[in-house]
Amino acid sequence: MIEGLLWYDADPKRDPAEKVARATDRYHVKFGRWPNLCYVNDAQIAATEGSAGAEIGGVRLLGAPNVLRHHFWIGED
Repeated sequence: MIEGLLWYDADPKRDPAEKVARATDRYHVKFGRWPNLCYVNDAQIAATEGSAGAEIGGVRLLGAPNVLRHHFWIGED
């Protein structure tokens, strides 16, 4: 990913799909394009996949050890 947006959301009341959707909307507002890739912390990918699969709203999710918990690094592949 060359250009991306780092989104932080630690609200325990929101499910992972809603967090990714909010990050997706912000990315679209900021850059005028829709993202298709989101890196999340390796520990969080299991919880995210368990609830919504490896893709949420057309955004593919990948685990990355260098992304902190509750952070979503979203952009275009």
